[in-house]
Formats: sequence, C-alpha cells, structure tokens
Amino acid sequence: RMFDVGGQRSERKKWIHCFEGVTAIIFCVALSAYDLVLICNHRYFATTSIVLFLNKKDVFLEKIKKAHLSICFPDYDGE
Repeated sequence: RMFDVGGQRSERKKWIHCFEGVTAIIFCVALSAYDLVLICNHRYFATTSIVLFLNKKDVFLEKIKKAHLSICFPDYDGE
C-alpha cells in the first residue's frame, strides 16, 4: 500500500496510525527546503527504512545564492 500524507502539519496526525508495521518510507522533499526542519520520532518508525528523494534543484540553485548553506550548517566551509 502507498499513502500520500503531504500537506498541513495538522493533517499528518490523522495518518500516523496507518504506519504501524511499515517497512519503508519514501520521503520526497525539495532540495530548496534545506533550511526547514521536520523531525518525526515515532515508535512506528524505529526500524523503518527511509528513502529520501530530493527534487526542485532549479529552485535550490536560486535560493542558495541568497541563503548560504553555512546559515543552517555552521561547519560547512565550502562554496
């Protein structure tokens, strides 16, 4: 089975019960969202594999000119 649980944060709570016993999560996120945080530490995901797909590279390339990676990752010293 596959579920799309994107959308408002308040909507996500309605879906958590669907994830008990899942073996993998495919997480699609915009590369340009590098300065945003989403943490989910739920017991349902303790042994779950996570596959991360990054998209919207074009948006990232524009954003990175204005918000350098070192803002979010202070140890980053690259260009």
